[in-house]
Amino acid sequence: RSVWLGAVLGLLVALGGARLSGQSYRNFREEYDGIKERARLRLGPLRIIPEFRLSEVGYDSNVYFRDEAGEVVPDFTATFSPEVRGYWLVGSSIILSAMGNPEFLFYAKEKGLRAFTNSFASSLRLLVLRSFSLSADYHVLSHVRRATSELEQRIQDTVKGGTAGFFFETPRGTAAGLTGSLEDFRYEDVASDVPDDIYARALDRRETSAAFEAYYRVFSRSAFFVTAGYSRYDFVFPEFAWRDGSSLELSGGLRFPLAGRARGTVSLGWRSFRPGSDERKAFQGLVAATDVTFRAGRFGLNFGYSRDIVFSYMQSAYYYVDGGVRAGLSIYLTPSFRIDGSFQSGTMSYPEPQEVWDGTGLVLIDSRRDAQRNFSVGPVLRITGRVGLGLTYNFYRRTSNAPGFDVRRDFVGAFLTYEF
Repeated sequence: RSVWLGAVLGLLVALGGARLSGQSYRNFREEYDGIKERARLRLGPLRIIPEFRLSEVGYDSNVYFRDEAGEVVPDFTATFSPEVRGYWLVGSSIILSAMGNPEFLFYAKEKGLRAFTNSFASSLRLLVLRSFSLSADYHVLSHVRRATSELEQRIQDTVKGGTAGFFFETPRGTAAGLTGSLEDFRYEDVASDVPDDIYARALDRRETSAAFEAYYRVFSRSAFFVTAGYSRYDFVFPEFAWRDGSSLELSGGLRFPLAGRARGTVSLGWRSFRPGSDERKAFQGLVAATDVTFRAGRFGLNFGYSRDIVFSYMQSAYYYVDGGVRAGLSIYLTPSFRIDGSFQSGTMSYPEPQEVWDGTGLVLIDSRRDAQRNFSVGPVLRITGRVGLGLTYNFYRRTSNAPGFDVRRDFVGAFLTYEF
């Protein structure tokens, strides 16, 4: 036993588990049974789920998302991302979980954009007196990507911290409880050796959050939910302390099961963001995080709607409202072959005036608004089980009333999917 305990503790340190977050809560018994069903591979007391993600393998016509009038750089790129999840079910009341996810981003010509990152986390979940679920995790999640719609290129973003939760659960699956988190967000331009990193200075921060969540089971495995939370944002660099702020959010909706004809979450809410400086403009308005997929015969439909505020990396801006809708259609021509198509349209609206360089000098844009469109289409072939290999043509267009932000980008490539 001591040998296995040492091995598992070592794995928990090196790997990672699922993060706790609003709208994603699963009761203890549901998670416990799901692990037994999905984790078929065994290593001693460990249940293992390996996965390999391959994405954006192909030709990118504009890797830096530069303005059409500027110097556009094309390249061949690929992202390799193996992942291992490990679970140890101790009796019927303890779940130890772990996850490790190294990731390599490859560029053929733009070698400065090549990057290797590693994410890991570990978590513990207890069921006490058959009704009380206690959970905690520690995570370091790192990726090189366009983490926000505003970014012109991929940068490294790292989230390091911990979360905890305490819930009361009923045998029917209804649950209510409290969650809390403390996370540090760090950003880095991997392609630049300049010590004064504009992304780090404008975006590095600590977020402290607490929330109440309640879930009421309806139908067979779906649930209505409501969450009410508070978040505090403290920026790292003293000269950007004016970015500090806090927010209150109330949201609710319907969450569908992880498997079935209908999957996903419908979530709408209201957020009030208050800057630490009285000179900055506050925000009050609708927020949304909706993503639902339906399958009916030979057709699969996907709908999404999102809206929230996002901190801007531009020093003359504070935040912007990022919102958009998405619709997708999959046509299954045979049980092992389908055609996917999707369209997404959104806007980025900046509530405060900002200064923008137009090539000759700084100009003041009173109300900047960027419109984004994204279209993709391509075939997907089932390899085995729910694993499929897909090809895609994707084009992205962005137009702005601010000079220098009209972007055109085309991508042709391949990817792996686990949602066939």
